[in-house]
This record gives sequence, C-alpha cells and structure tokens, in this order.
Amino acid sequence: MERENIESLSLLQTHLSRLTGLPLSLHRADGTVILPPVREDKFLATIQSSPKGSESYQDFIQKQIRLVAQRDDVSMIQGPAGEYHCFIPVSFNNTVYIIAGGGVYLSRGDFENFYRKQGYAFGLNPQHLKSWYPVIIQKDLADLQETIRFIRSLFSLVLKGNFQNSLTEKRYKLMKVFIGLLSDLKLDKQSDEVYDVVIDVMLFLFQVDSISIMVKENGHFIPKRSGGRFRDSLQSLKLPFAGIVSEVLEKQCPIFSESAMEFLRLKMSEEITSVHLFPILSENAVQGLLCIYNSSIDQENADIVSEICRIVGFVFRIIELQGTFSRYMQEMDILNTAAEKITPMKEPDVLYEAILETSVHLAAAEKGSLMLIDSDESYLTIKAARGIHRRLLGEIKIREGEGIAGRVFREGIPLIVEDIEKDEGVFTKRKPKYKTGSFISIPLKIGDQTIGVLNISDKISGEVFSKDDLILLRSFASYATIALERSNYYSLVGRLRELSITDSLTGLFNRRYFEDRFFEELQRSKRHGLSFSLAMIDVDDFKLFNDTEGHLAGDEILKSVAYGAKECLRVIDVFARFGGEEFVVIMPQTTREEAFMVAERIRIWFKERILPTWNTYPREHLTVSIGIATFPYDGEDRKELLRNADKALYRAKMEGKDKVVLWTD
Repeated sequence: MERENIESLSLLQTHLSRLTGLPLSLHRADGTVILPPVREDKFLATIQSSPKGSESYQDFIQKQIRLVAQRDDVSMIQGPAGEYHCFIPVSFNNTVYIIAGGGVYLSRGDFENFYRKQGYAFGLNPQHLKSWYPVIIQKDLADLQETIRFIRSLFSLVLKGNFQNSLTEKRYKLMKVFIGLLSDLKLDKQSDEVYDVVIDVMLFLFQVDSISIMVKENGHFIPKRSGGRFRDSLQSLKLPFAGIVSEVLEKQCPIFSESAMEFLRLKMSEEITSVHLFPILSENAVQGLLCIYNSSIDQENADIVSEICRIVGFVFRIIELQGTFSRYMQEMDILNTAAEKITPMKEPDVLYEAILETSVHLAAAEKGSLMLIDSDESYLTIKAARGIHRRLLGEIKIREGEGIAGRVFREGIPLIVEDIEKDEGVFTKRKPKYKTGSFISIPLKIGDQTIGVLNISDKISGEVFSKDDLILLRSFASYATIALERSNYYSLVGRLRELSITDSLTGLFNRRYFEDRFFEELQRSKRHGLSFSLAMIDVDDFKLFNDTEGHLAGDEILKSVAYGAKECLRVIDVFARFGGEEFVVIMPQTTREEAFMVAERIRIWFKERILPTWNTYPREHLTVSIGIATFPYDGEDRKELLRNADKALYRAKMEGKDKVVLWTD
C-alpha cells in the first residue's frame, strides 16, 4: 500500500477511533499490521502484558483475520477476556484488508463474570475489579453493530477512492473536515450543533447558493436550519409529502429537479430555479432532507453529499438513542427511588399512604385515591386519599362496574382522560372540587386478578395527563401491587419462617436450619477454594446441674450460652442449638487459629460471666468444652467434619473439660 494511502487511512482511523471510542487497527489478509491502534485499551493492554494474554491474543487476532479474509464478511467474536472484537473486511481490486476493533463488553455483567472467573489467570488482582469500571469499553449491541457498519462503509469508501483515483484531494479533505468536525461534537448534545456543522460545510466547502435541513414533522418537512442567499424565505418553507418529495420518500435516493411547475406545487419562491433533495435516513426511513437550491453539483460532489447525509442520519440515530436511554435511566431511577418508599414491611395503613403519596408525586398531581377490594370482594373502599376528607374515606364504597373506578376495576384496563366532559367514553360532568377534567385511573393487578384501583387527578401545572405519565404510573403500580400482596402475608410468613428455623427456648437457629446452612457453606467453600471452621460446644456436667438445680435453672443456663456466644461471634457466623446442651457454630472463611481464638473467647466468657448463684450444684463454676474442625484440612464432607469436631469435643472432655481442642489425627 502506498504511503499516501496509508496516511489517509491513518487520519480516518484516528477520527473514527475518536468518534466511536473503539481502538481500530488495519491488517492485511495474512495478518500483517498496516496501522496499529491509535487508542490504547488499557484493560486489554494489561491482559496482553501477561504471558497467557500475550500468547492468547496473538493467536486469536491472527486466526480471526484469516477466517474473515476468507469469508469476506463482518464478524463479531468474543476474545479471550470475554470482550467482543469486530473484524471488518474491506476489499478492492482483489485485495482484502481487515479492520480490527475492540474489545467491547455488552454489559458490565459480562466483564465482571470474566474478571471473577478467569482474571487471576491473566494476572489480574480480584481486589481491583471496581477500579477497571471507568476504563473498560461498554456498548449496546445494536449501537455496536451500527458502528461496525459505519466503520466498514467509511473505510471502503476511502479505499475505493485511493485505488480508483476517482476521489480527488478535495473530496478527501472535505470528508476529513466533516468527520473531524463531527468527532469534536459531544453526541449527548442536541441535534442543533450537527445542523450548524452541515450548513457550514455546504456553504464554505461546496460553495452552494442556498441550503436548508428539514425534518419530518406532522405530515410535512419542517426547516431546522437554513443558510445562503434565501435563508430567511427558506426558514418559513414547509414541504408537503408530494411530487419530488414523495419520490425521495419512496426511492430513498437523491432527486434533482428544475421544474418550475414542481416548485409552484411545493409553494417554493419564484427565485428557486433548481433543487437537489438528499434524503437523511435513520432506521431505513427518510427522517430528514438536505435541500440545496440554485447550485450546480457534479456527480462526485453529489456522492460526497449523500455520504454526509448518511453520516448525519447515523449521528442523529445516536443522539436519539442516547436521549431514549437517558430518559429510560431517569425513569428507572425514579421508579427505584419510589419503590424504596413502599417496602412491604410497613404497616398496611402506612403502606397505603406511601403508595398514594408516591403516585401523586410521580404524576406531579394534587389529588388521588387508592381503592382496594374489601374482604368479601363486593366493594371497593378507599384506603388512602388526597383531596378527600379522612372522615369520608370509610363511607365511600363502590361496586364493581359502578362509576369510572368501578369500570376500570371490572375491565382491568387503564384509563387516561384529557377532559372528562368531552371524552365520549366517560362523558360526565366535572365536579367543582376538581380544577381540571383530566385524570388517570389504573387497575392494580396480580396476574389476571384485579385487587384495586389507583386514581390520580389535577396536575399541579393545570395541564392534561400525558401517555408518559400513564407509562410511569403503570410501572410504579406494578411495584405497588407486589408490595400490597406481600404486606398481606409478610407478618404471617415471617412468623412461620421464624418458628421453622429457630429453637423456641434459646431463640437460636435450630438443627434443621443448621443443616441447610452447613450444606450451603460447604458447597460455597468448595466452589471458591475457601476454608471455614465448625465448632461444637457442650455445657460441662449439665445433667448434674439439671439434677441438682432443676430444669428451669438448666434452661436459664442454656439461654446464657446463647447470649454469651452471640457476644463473641460475627454477624456472618451461624450459631445453632444442636440438641440438649450441645451447640454448633459455622464460622465462614475462618482458619483453625482464628476459630481457636473465637472459641477461647466463648469459653472464658461463659466461665467468668455465669455467676455461681446455685445452691446444691457441687462445682464452683459452670464451664463449656469446645471441639473444632476446619474445612478442608479436617474433612471435606459433612459427615467427616461433624465427626471430627465431635471427636475434638470428646477429647476436651477427656482432658479435664473447660477446654478448646482443635482436631488432629
């Protein structure tokens, strides 16, 4: 490849890398690097600096380049680090070049999955995971695919020009300037900056007489920016979908006309003698027009303008997607914040008020009511309201199908009304207490069953409710319905669960719960290569204490064990009553030595804190013996660990009691 060609492609590569955010490199079909990346991917650079990464990526890139060159089709392949690389073949005159770009993660979850599972093999520190979040490249799949098509198109265009010599130096400079100007824009801004760039390029570099950019709106093309001699008159021109405009819409290709009758039909100024209409496409539909008036444009320049329009359409699509994404994220933040306010653990009345208050706030409204079906499922009753006196709440009961709320309840379909007095579906007179006739009524549904209705009215601004208000409230209503459903069962389920997993005397977890957690911890430790310790605790001479002091006193001692051990344990430790006077403790991620220190604290606490208030028991102190076994050193399955912890406890008993013993063979 000639030096001039490499330099031109290098400039394009630089601008595209800046515009797309992707490190791009250019290769021959045999894998030889023509242009290395101009942007360094710091994460991949770190991966490739490891022995395994260097070898893996060298083989990966070479292999994919050879495959893509044979197929002559774009490929998007996951690399050794789970990221996606695009391999884009561009060819001319039987010569194939490969553009390689990446690596891109489609989600943070993909990155975290690789990092946690395979990162150590590439020399990555597990503790540095979060520090890589700002560094990795993450893109939406559709956006990435569109970017790849964009890159391929531009590289093909430049290659074709270089080899055919049909694109003059002027054409290249024009494209470079335009792409450079676009790459300097922040695409999170509005479209106005893009309009300005296009107008300036056309006027300054193409020397056109007059120009306007128009967008589709309400059955017409409306001017957004105009420039040149007829700027003022063009800014007020609206083009209907007729004549040559219809032809552009149908064929999606540029149209040139010098027909005075056509201009008259489109209500253009008499001063217009010619027009070039270039479609601006987005998602395979004409969304705008670049209109050039009273100017001579040869085919070469027309091709450039068409390409500029294509790029503009792509940029507009990015702006649109970013706007949609921003609105989506904003709504998600709003809903997440709202959902936090209606946790089902609240008292029912508090939950009702929270649901209504949050709904009214989301819709920026003044009034509202939350209605639920009563226990015998014959009436809707108001559980919370704004704009209705509290004393009236219990008096208002609505049957299914009665009024607007009753109809929404029966049909299970949301209702949004701009004016209650004009809407044919509900036509009724607005009550004086309401400032506007606009309202929203949403059924609260669990599956196919409707349990209530949420009514919102009177926007604070005095405006009508919009579809966006309805969408936001419906999303929140889903959270609210779940909260209502769970609140009905939360207390009962919580109590039943507590009874099923706790010991009634000590309040500790029971043996069944211990067995479940023991199995979970065993599996988790095996999977992640962790250690954990199991301690068995037994009250020394407890039968003698029961016989001399009575069972009630013995129960108090068991409660003291539970209290004392909790004082010495962490929140993550699982402390359970194993049976009788015997207790067990699971200490996750704890070594033998650490477990020994914890057990010693329990033994000392019990001996020193239990005051000798007994009358007949012949011992000066009450003590405990403790046996410890640690996974995987003292056993790798449930039975072995329990057996060895029990044997260690037995040794403690045999060696004089009041002692902690670590299991050894």
